[in-house]
Amino acid sequence: MSRILLRETDAEVFDRGGGVQSIPLMNGARGAQNLSTGMTIMAPGAGLPLHFHDTEECITCVEGAACCEVDGERLSLAPFDHIWIPAGAHHRFWNEGESPMRIVWTYGKPEVSRTFVATGQTVRHMSADDVADPS
Repeated sequence: MSRILLRETDAEVFDRGGGVQSIPLMNGARGAQNLSTGMTIMAPGAGLPLHFHDTEECITCVEGAACCEVDGERLSLAPFDHIWIPAGAHHRFWNEGESPMRIVWTYGKPEVSRTFVATGQTVRHMSADDVADPS
């Protein structure tokens, strides 16, 4: 397979509601076999609910200040801080800052599921049901 160059300006933005937008980059649909990547942008006050995945995840904060909770521990990430989250760990991210916050995510497989802790609902990552407020 040849190399794939994907520019952010050419990628589709997935509006997850509540001031959260995600931009899927590399994944199984684009030929990736062992990972998926993308970005999520959160407006001030926006966030994602507590959830977990069926694979490990690495997050890099690239803009603003990211707040996160991983298995009950609250952490703050500044630009170019990284966090690794093991498969099954309950976690969430939100923006307490006054400017947009952007994180880049990488998962350890090309197709990922998200399970919302509050409801137990499992959805395919970046599907129409993968929203900021699943209630």
